[in-house]
Amino acid sequence: MRLGAIAFLVGILILHALPELPTRAWTLALPAVLLGLTFVPRLRLPAWGVAGFLYALLLAAPPGALPAELEGVELRLEGWIASIPDREWRNTRFEFTVDRALRGGQPAALAGRRLRLSWWDDDAESGEESAAGTRPALRVGDRWELTARLKRPRGLLNPGGFDYERWLYAKGIVATGTIHLRPPPRSLVQADRYPLDRYRQHVVESFERLLPGNPYVGILTALSVGEESGIAPWQWDVFNRTGTGHLMSISGSHIGLIAGMAFALVWGLWSRIPALALRWPASRAAALAALWGAGAYTLLSGWSVPAQRSFLMVAVAMLALIAQRPAAPSRVLALALVTVLVVDPGAPLLAGFWLSFGAVAAILYTVSGRWRERRLLGRTAGLQLNITLALLPPTLVFFQQFPLWSPLANLLAIPWVGCTVLPFSLLAALAGPLSATIQSALLELAALAMDGLWQILAWLDRLPDMVLYRPAPPLWTLAFALPGMALLLAPRGLPGRWLGLPLCLPLLWPPAAAPVAGGFWFTLLDVGQGLAAVVQTRNHVLVYDTGSRLGTTLDAGRAVLVPFLRQQGASRVDTLIVSHADSQHTGGVRSLRELLPVERILTSSPARTPIDEAKACRAGQAWEWDGVRFQVLHPPESGFGGD
Repeated sequence: MRLGAIAFLVGILILHALPELPTRAWTLALPAVLLGLTFVPRLRLPAWGVAGFLYALLLAAPPGALPAELEGVELRLEGWIASIPDREWRNTRFEFTVDRALRGGQPAALAGRRLRLSWWDDDAESGEESAAGTRPALRVGDRWELTARLKRPRGLLNPGGFDYERWLYAKGIVATGTIHLRPPPRSLVQADRYPLDRYRQHVVESFERLLPGNPYVGILTALSVGEESGIAPWQWDVFNRTGTGHLMSISGSHIGLIAGMAFALVWGLWSRIPALALRWPASRAAALAALWGAGAYTLLSGWSVPAQRSFLMVAVAMLALIAQRPAAPSRVLALALVTVLVVDPGAPLLAGFWLSFGAVAAILYTVSGRWRERRLLGRTAGLQLNITLALLPPTLVFFQQFPLWSPLANLLAIPWVGCTVLPFSLLAALAGPLSATIQSALLELAALAMDGLWQILAWLDRLPDMVLYRPAPPLWTLAFALPGMALLLAPRGLPGRWLGLPLCLPLLWPPAAAPVAGGFWFTLLDVGQGLAAVVQTRNHVLVYDTGSRLGTTLDAGRAVLVPFLRQQGASRVDTLIVSHADSQHTGGVRSLRELLPVERILTSSPARTPIDEAKACRAGQAWEWDGVRFQVLHPPESGFGGD
């Protein structure tokens, strides 16, 4: 089962790695493969891999899911809001499941497809405001009729940047679009679908109403119902630099805590009532309660991949306890892996999948069958250090950074969140239908506990050399790093354990490509509207313009420039040139300076470009880096009056 689960995963990965999907006719062989898997033991392992490939092909979104003739034209859509709307300034985004689509009165083949739509307060093309002057309430599960223009998924394509297209594909979204307010959208039926998500949205809105302006309300909603859109980018920066970002996504520690609390509570009560204990063992009743509690919390969290994995592991363990059958932890993990992949073959496209299963596998590897003579605190600290080391390869591959103080931060944050912030937040989410007063009191306690934790994390974040930034390692380095980690985490008496360190060196210090002396690399980055370019010599970096803002909380500096520079192994910017004060060229300056040191800033008009320490850029300025000469050609020494 364990090797079969890995082979099933490998088959899915091979499909995702193909540049084009094969014809779906290959899936007709899936029943024969399943028969071979069941009745031919010799072929069982390759059959697992082929089954994974064909199953992922069967459920994959077909190429060109949005027909070319439907792109960029007005479509009349009817369907349901399928996700909690995310409000940002004048724009609200949400996922929309299509029930019926019309183009010029004729049916369009979009039924059952999932879209990601944007609703602006005013029509971007006409500038007219909606008839009501304000956007109506948008609630998940409501049925709407609206007009929109759709386009195939497209994101900014830059090395090291966030792969928006992959993210949409993993969520099953075939197109994005903008809603037109003429003719006005119409609400047809309220509360027509998705009752659980409607309750989750109600919790989010009640938290925002009861804690107006509180900086931690987004964190509390993320912990209670799994809605992370309210966490600000600057908060994510602190969580990521301290290695505690995983605590903001409902995962193993959260599900395990709820299951453990339910188990302990029911076992304590059941075992003290003789009539119940004689009728059914307290351990079985407690296991059933833990299963129910973990399942309810997983559904409340939005059924994310980490929550799925955690619930499935709890379910297998508790069902084995109820049936009084032994359950090997590795088999439980393998079953959880296969189940997650069956439910969502696109899960391996997300970094959370690898971090989630990697953490659990590290725990099982480092604790199974080992003597534990240290005290609880020592075992906990050692386990946290092992998890941090085990997650080093995927962390560097996906994020090109590694929080060095992560073991200490997690040693403090995990029990703090699990014993205070999470219970208060979850109780507040459940108390809403009962009493607004009780809910408000619980939220105040949760916010107070979160404030105490935040002070500690902010202090850790200010420590020097908090994060190790490395260039993106080639995938071949994992072939050495993974066996190396297995050796480093092996029991102390294993001969040759020291070999794990040299095996990890290619991952930590990958071969860095750089221009030859006297040469340079010019990279024009994709920032949408605006401009951002990078010139690299052997030991220096010049950035020309920083792109535009990409919303109220995101800009091209944070989303494009900094990820690219870190992926290239750059630790600083030697010179930043800002051509002029237009927002499509200056939008990322602040984020770039916050995240990387910038030695010198030049701009054509310092008076119109209010950037601290910026100096005038004039024709004739020149310098030389690594045998490459740079010279400014414009503007003239006298400056200029226009833009």
